[in-house]
Amino acid sequence: MLAPGQNDDRNPALDFTKGILVLFMVLYHWANYFVSTQGVFYVYLRFITPSFIFIAGFLIANVYPVRYGWSNPGVSERLIIRGLKLLVMFTLLNIAVNVMFASNYNGAMPGIEGFIRDAPSIYILGSARAAFEVLVPISYLLLLSAGIFLAARLSKYIVHLACGFLFLCLAALNLSDRSSANLELVAIGLLGMVLGFYPIEKLNRWVDHASIVVCLNVGYLLAITIWGMSYLLQIIGVSLSVILIYLVGMKSAGWGWIRGQINLIGRYSLFGYVAQVGLLQLLHRGLPHLNLGAWPAWIISFVGAFALTIVTVKILHWTRSKSHALDRLYRVTFS
Repeated sequence: MLAPGQNDDRNPALDFTKGILVLFMVLYHWANYFVSTQGVFYVYLRFITPSFIFIAGFLIANVYPVRYGWSNPGVSERLIIRGLKLLVMFTLLNIAVNVMFASNYNGAMPGIEGFIRDAPSIYILGSARAAFEVLVPISYLLLLSAGIFLAARLSKYIVHLACGFLFLCLAALNLSDRSSANLELVAIGLLGMVLGFYPIEKLNRWVDHASIVVCLNVGYLLAITIWGMSYLLQIIGVSLSVILIYLVGMKSAGWGWIRGQINLIGRYSLFGYVAQVGLLQLLHRGLPHLNLGAWPAWIISFVGAFALTIVTVKILHWTRSKSHALDRLYRVTFS
Protein backbone atom coordinates (compact mmCIF):
# COMPACT_ATOMS: atom_id res chain seq x y z
CA MET A 1 0.00 0.00 0.00
CA LEU A 2 1.37 3.41 -0.94
CA ALA A 3 2.01 5.92 1.79
CA PRO A 4 0.26 9.29 1.65
CA GLY A 5 1.97 11.66 -0.75
CA GLN A 6 3.46 8.75 -2.67
CA ASN A 7 2.37 7.47 -6.03
CA ASP A 8 3.45 4.51 -8.11
CA ASP A 9 3.86 6.71 -11.20
CA ARG A 10 5.99 9.39 -9.54
CA ASN A 11 9.17 10.51 -11.23
CA PRO A 12 11.95 10.21 -8.59
CA ALA A 13 14.27 12.55 -10.51
CA LEU A 14 11.54 15.21 -10.59
CA ASP A 15 10.85 14.77 -6.87
CA PHE A 16 14.61 15.14 -6.33
CA THR A 17 14.61 18.36 -8.38
CA LYS A 18 11.76 19.88 -6.39
CA GLY A 19 13.38 18.81 -3.12
CA ILE A 20 16.69 20.45 -4.06
CA LEU A 21 14.87 23.64 -5.02
CA VAL A 22 13.15 23.74 -1.62
CA LEU A 23 16.56 23.38 0.05
CA PHE A 24 17.94 26.16 -2.16
CA MET A 25 14.98 28.28 -1.04
CA VAL A 26 15.93 27.55 2.58
CA LEU A 27 19.46 28.75 1.78
CA TYR A 28 18.10 31.89 0.10
CA HIS A 29 15.83 32.83 3.00
CA TRP A 30 18.50 31.91 5.59
CA ALA A 31 20.89 34.35 3.92
CA ASN A 32 18.15 37.00 3.95
CA TYR A 33 17.48 36.56 7.64
CA PHE A 34 20.97 35.99 9.02
CA VAL A 35 23.54 37.36 6.55
CA SER A 36 22.32 40.25 4.39
CA THR A 37 19.40 41.18 2.18
CA GLN A 38 21.84 42.38 -0.47
CA GLY A 39 24.93 40.88 -2.02
CA VAL A 40 26.48 39.80 -5.29
CA PHE A 41 25.84 36.13 -4.44
CA TYR A 42 22.07 36.66 -4.84
CA VAL A 43 22.59 36.91 -8.60
CA TYR A 44 23.47 33.21 -8.55
CA LEU A 45 20.27 32.36 -6.64
CA ARG A 46 17.87 34.21 -8.93
CA PHE A 47 16.94 30.96 -10.64
CA ILE A 48 15.18 29.54 -7.57
CA THR A 49 11.77 31.23 -7.59
CA PRO A 50 11.15 31.00 -11.37
CA SER A 51 12.27 27.37 -11.27
CA PHE A 52 9.26 26.54 -9.08
CA ILE A 53 6.99 28.16 -11.69
CA PHE A 54 8.81 26.37 -14.51
CA ILE A 55 8.32 22.97 -12.87
CA ALA A 56 4.69 23.76 -12.04
CA GLY A 57 4.05 24.40 -15.74
CA PHE A 58 5.94 21.26 -16.71
CA LEU A 59 3.86 19.12 -14.33
CA ILE A 60 0.57 20.59 -15.57
CA ALA A 61 1.36 19.64 -19.18
CA ASN A 62 3.13 16.37 -18.42
CA VAL A 63 0.72 14.90 -15.87
CA TYR A 64 -2.81 16.21 -16.46
CA PRO A 65 -3.31 15.08 -20.10
CA VAL A 66 -2.00 11.59 -19.29
CA ARG A 67 -3.94 11.22 -16.06
CA TYR A 68 -7.23 12.85 -17.05
CA GLY A 69 -7.18 13.25 -20.86
CA TRP A 70 -7.84 16.34 -22.96
CA SER A 71 -11.57 15.73 -23.30
CA ASN A 72 -12.23 15.52 -19.57
CA PRO A 73 -14.16 18.69 -18.58
CA GLY A 74 -13.11 18.18 -14.97
CA VAL A 75 -9.47 19.01 -15.75
CA SER A 76 -10.07 22.74 -16.23
CA GLU A 77 -12.34 22.80 -13.19
CA ARG A 78 -9.62 21.13 -11.11
CA LEU A 79 -7.00 23.62 -12.32
CA ILE A 80 -9.28 26.57 -11.51
CA ILE A 81 -9.96 25.22 -8.01
CA ARG A 82 -6.23 24.69 -7.37
CA GLY A 83 -5.40 28.16 -8.68
CA LEU A 84 -8.02 29.87 -6.53
CA LYS A 85 -6.96 27.76 -3.55
CA LEU A 86 -3.39 29.04 -3.87
CA LEU A 87 -4.59 32.65 -4.07
CA VAL A 88 -6.66 32.17 -0.92
CA MET A 89 -3.70 30.49 0.81
CA PHE A 90 -1.40 33.35 -0.18
CA THR A 91 -3.87 35.94 1.13
CA LEU A 92 -4.50 34.17 4.44
CA LEU A 93 -0.79 33.58 5.04
CA ASN A 94 0.00 37.25 4.42
CA ILE A 95 -2.80 38.36 6.72
CA ALA A 96 -1.46 36.03 9.41
CA VAL A 97 2.13 37.22 8.93
CA ASN A 98 1.13 40.89 9.11
CA VAL A 99 -0.90 40.26 12.28
CA MET A 100 1.66 38.08 14.09
CA PHE A 101 4.99 39.64 13.14
CA ALA A 102 6.04 43.25 13.38
CA SER A 103 9.02 42.75 11.09
CA ASN A 104 10.88 40.32 8.88
CA TYR A 105 14.29 40.40 7.23
CA ASN A 106 13.15 43.30 5.02
CA GLY A 107 12.34 45.42 8.06
CA ALA A 108 8.89 46.51 9.20
CA MET A 109 5.95 44.56 7.85
CA PRO A 110 3.32 46.80 6.24
CA GLY A 111 0.50 45.52 8.45
CA ILE A 112 -3.00 44.71 7.27
CA GLU A 113 -3.65 48.26 6.06
CA GLY A 114 -0.37 48.28 4.15
CA PHE A 115 -1.09 44.88 2.61
CA ILE A 116 -4.50 46.09 1.42
CA ARG A 117 -2.95 49.33 0.13
CA ASP A 118 -0.30 47.41 -1.83
CA ALA A 119 -2.75 44.74 -3.08
CA PRO A 120 -2.90 46.04 -6.71
CA SER A 121 0.89 46.00 -6.96
CA ILE A 122 1.10 42.58 -5.29
CA TYR A 123 -1.64 40.78 -7.18
CA ILE A 124 -1.32 42.46 -10.60
CA LEU A 125 2.25 43.61 -11.20
CA GLY A 126 4.09 41.66 -8.50
CA SER A 127 6.14 44.78 -7.75
CA ALA A 128 5.34 45.13 -4.04
CA ARG A 129 6.92 42.89 -1.44
CA ALA A 130 4.84 40.18 0.20
CA ALA A 131 5.43 36.91 1.99
CA PHE A 132 5.10 33.66 0.00
CA GLU A 133 4.93 35.74 -3.20
CA VAL A 134 5.75 32.79 -5.49
CA LEU A 135 2.23 31.47 -4.84
CA VAL A 136 0.64 34.30 -6.85
CA PRO A 137 2.16 33.58 -10.30
CA ILE A 138 1.74 29.84 -9.75
CA SER A 139 -1.97 30.39 -9.11
CA TYR A 140 -2.25 32.54 -12.25
CA LEU A 141 -0.47 29.85 -14.25
CA LEU A 142 -2.99 27.26 -13.04
CA LEU A 143 -5.92 29.52 -13.94
CA LEU A 144 -4.45 30.26 -17.38
CA SER A 145 -3.79 26.55 -17.90
CA ALA A 146 -7.49 25.84 -17.37
CA GLY A 147 -8.29 27.98 -20.41
CA ILE A 148 -5.42 26.42 -22.39
CA PHE A 149 -6.78 22.94 -21.75
CA LEU A 150 -10.17 23.98 -23.08
CA ALA A 151 -8.63 25.63 -26.17
CA ALA A 152 -6.25 22.70 -26.75
CA ARG A 153 -9.18 20.70 -28.12
CA LEU A 154 -9.02 23.04 -31.12
CA SER A 155 -5.22 23.03 -31.53
CA LYS A 156 -2.48 21.09 -29.79
CA TYR A 157 -0.14 24.04 -30.31
CA ILE A 158 -2.22 26.49 -28.26
CA VAL A 159 0.25 26.47 -25.36
CA HIS A 160 3.14 27.20 -27.75
CA LEU A 161 1.17 30.13 -29.20
CA ALA A 162 0.23 31.42 -25.73
CA CYS A 163 3.85 31.18 -24.57
CA GLY A 164 5.15 33.02 -27.65
CA PHE A 165 2.45 35.70 -27.37
CA LEU A 166 3.24 36.32 -23.70
CA PHE A 167 6.96 36.69 -24.40
CA LEU A 168 6.13 39.18 -27.18
CA CYS A 169 3.99 41.14 -24.70
CA LEU A 170 6.88 41.22 -22.26
CA ALA A 171 9.23 42.43 -25.00
CA ALA A 172 6.78 45.22 -25.82
CA LEU A 173 6.55 46.19 -22.17
CA ASN A 174 10.33 46.25 -21.94
CA LEU A 175 10.56 48.59 -24.95
CA SER A 176 8.23 51.00 -23.15
CA ASP A 177 10.26 50.71 -19.91
CA ARG A 178 7.52 48.80 -18.12
CA SER A 179 7.54 45.41 -16.50
CA SER A 180 5.42 42.94 -14.57
CA ALA A 181 7.15 40.40 -12.35
CA ASN A 182 4.03 38.23 -12.24
CA LEU A 183 3.75 38.22 -16.04
CA GLU A 184 7.44 37.34 -16.41
CA LEU A 185 7.06 34.37 -14.07
CA VAL A 186 3.86 33.14 -15.74
CA ALA A 187 5.69 33.22 -19.09
CA ILE A 188 8.42 31.00 -17.63
CA GLY A 189 5.69 28.68 -16.37
CA LEU A 190 4.24 28.47 -19.90
CA LEU A 191 7.71 27.60 -21.18
CA GLY A 192 7.70 24.74 -18.68
CA MET A 193 4.34 23.66 -20.09
CA VAL A 194 5.76 23.62 -23.63
CA LEU A 195 8.48 21.21 -22.51
CA GLY A 196 5.98 19.22 -20.46
CA PHE A 197 4.08 18.12 -23.57
CA TYR A 198 7.04 16.01 -24.65
CA PRO A 199 7.12 12.40 -23.35
CA ILE A 200 9.30 12.08 -20.27
CA GLU A 201 11.33 9.28 -21.88
CA LYS A 202 12.35 11.60 -24.73
CA LEU A 203 13.23 14.39 -22.29
CA ASN A 204 15.35 11.97 -20.26
CA ARG A 205 17.35 11.14 -23.39
CA TRP A 206 17.86 14.83 -24.13
CA VAL A 207 19.00 15.57 -20.58
CA ASP A 208 21.31 12.58 -20.25
CA HIS A 209 24.41 14.32 -21.63
CA ALA A 210 26.29 15.32 -18.49
CA SER A 211 29.28 17.03 -20.12
CA ILE A 212 27.09 19.24 -22.31
CA VAL A 213 24.74 20.16 -19.44
CA VAL A 214 27.64 21.05 -17.14
CA CYS A 215 29.40 23.13 -19.81
CA LEU A 216 26.21 25.05 -20.59
CA ASN A 217 25.68 25.79 -16.88
CA VAL A 218 29.28 26.99 -16.53
CA GLY A 219 28.71 29.25 -19.54
CA TYR A 220 25.55 30.63 -17.92
CA LEU A 221 27.41 31.35 -14.66
CA LEU A 222 30.15 33.16 -16.58
CA ALA A 223 27.53 35.19 -18.46
CA ILE A 224 25.75 36.47 -15.33
CA THR A 225 29.12 37.13 -13.68
CA ILE A 226 30.16 39.35 -16.59
CA TRP A 227 26.87 40.97 -17.59
CA GLY A 228 24.70 40.54 -14.51
CA MET A 229 21.18 39.14 -14.55
CA SER A 230 18.70 40.00 -17.27
CA TYR A 231 15.32 38.44 -17.96
CA LEU A 232 16.69 36.57 -20.96
CA LEU A 233 19.56 35.17 -18.91
CA GLN A 234 17.11 34.30 -16.15
CA ILE A 235 15.05 32.21 -18.59
CA ILE A 236 18.20 30.46 -19.78
CA GLY A 237 19.42 29.99 -16.19
CA VAL A 238 16.13 28.49 -15.02
CA SER A 239 16.11 25.97 -17.87
CA LEU A 240 19.76 24.99 -17.45
CA SER A 241 19.64 24.86 -13.63
CA VAL A 242 16.53 22.66 -13.59
CA ILE A 243 18.05 20.37 -16.23
CA LEU A 244 21.28 20.06 -14.22
CA ILE A 245 19.46 19.26 -10.96
CA TYR A 246 17.18 16.81 -12.77
CA LEU A 247 20.24 15.11 -14.29
CA VAL A 248 21.77 14.75 -10.82
CA GLY A 249 18.45 13.27 -9.69
CA MET A 250 18.59 10.75 -12.53
CA LYS A 251 22.11 9.72 -11.48
CA SER A 252 21.51 9.69 -7.71
CA ALA A 253 19.98 6.23 -7.34
CA GLY A 254 22.92 5.14 -5.17
CA TRP A 255 22.62 8.00 -2.70
CA GLY A 256 20.38 5.94 -0.44
CA TRP A 257 19.12 7.78 2.63
CA ILE A 258 20.14 11.22 1.39
CA ARG A 259 18.17 10.85 -1.83
CA GLY A 260 15.21 9.53 0.13
CA GLN A 261 15.09 12.68 2.29
CA ILE A 262 15.44 14.99 -0.70
CA ASN A 263 12.73 13.14 -2.64
CA LEU A 264 10.40 13.29 0.36
CA ILE A 265 10.83 17.06 0.52
CA GLY A 266 10.10 17.16 -3.21
CA ARG A 267 6.79 15.34 -2.70
CA TYR A 268 5.84 18.01 -0.16
CA SER A 269 7.47 20.94 -1.98
CA LEU A 270 4.58 23.39 -1.46
CA PHE A 271 4.29 22.55 2.23
CA GLY A 272 8.08 22.67 2.60
CA TYR A 273 8.21 26.09 0.96
CA VAL A 274 5.58 27.48 3.34
CA ALA A 275 6.97 25.75 6.44
CA GLN A 276 10.60 26.87 6.02
CA VAL A 277 9.58 30.55 6.11
CA GLY A 278 7.86 30.05 9.48
CA LEU A 279 10.76 28.01 10.84
CA LEU A 280 13.27 30.70 9.85
CA GLN A 281 11.09 33.31 11.55
CA LEU A 282 11.27 31.28 14.76
CA LEU A 283 15.05 30.96 14.50
CA HIS A 284 15.41 34.63 13.64
CA ARG A 285 13.44 35.66 16.72
CA GLY A 286 14.65 32.99 19.12
CA LEU A 287 18.44 32.88 18.64
CA PRO A 288 19.14 36.48 19.77
CA HIS A 289 17.84 35.52 23.23
CA LEU A 290 20.68 32.99 23.56
CA ASN A 291 23.30 35.80 23.32
CA LEU A 292 25.50 33.84 20.93
CA GLY A 293 28.26 35.35 18.86
CA ALA A 294 27.84 35.97 15.14
CA TRP A 295 29.55 32.79 13.97
CA PRO A 296 27.79 30.40 16.38
CA ALA A 297 24.45 32.00 15.50
CA TRP A 298 25.16 31.58 11.79
CA ILE A 299 26.14 27.93 12.19
CA ILE A 300 23.22 27.02 14.44
CA SER A 301 20.70 28.88 12.30
CA PHE A 302 22.08 27.37 9.08
CA VAL A 303 22.02 23.79 10.33
CA GLY A 304 18.75 24.37 12.17
CA ALA A 305 16.96 25.78 9.12
CA PHE A 306 17.70 22.71 7.00
CA ALA A 307 17.23 20.19 9.81
CA LEU A 308 13.91 21.64 10.97
CA THR A 309 12.57 21.78 7.41
CA ILE A 310 13.43 18.12 6.84
CA VAL A 311 12.06 17.04 10.23
CA THR A 312 8.83 19.00 9.74
CA VAL A 313 8.22 17.35 6.38
CA LYS A 314 8.96 13.89 7.83
CA ILE A 315 6.56 14.51 10.72
CA LEU A 316 3.82 15.55 8.31
CA HIS A 317 4.44 12.48 6.14
CA TRP A 318 4.30 10.17 9.18
CA THR A 319 1.19 11.76 10.71
CA ARG A 320 -0.65 11.60 7.37
CA SER A 321 -0.12 7.84 7.36
CA LYS A 322 -1.59 7.61 10.87
CA SER A 323 -4.50 10.04 10.64
CA HIS A 324 -7.13 10.02 7.90
CA ALA A 325 -8.40 13.40 9.11
CA LEU A 326 -4.97 15.03 8.78
CA ASP A 327 -4.43 13.34 5.43
CA ARG A 328 -7.74 14.75 4.20
CA LEU A 329 -6.88 18.20 5.58
CA TYR A 330 -3.55 18.11 3.78
CA ARG A 331 -5.17 17.12 0.50
CA VAL A 332 -7.79 19.85 0.79
CA THR A 333 -5.14 22.47 1.56
CA PHE A 334 -2.15 21.53 -0.60
CA SER A 335 -3.41 19.16 -3.32
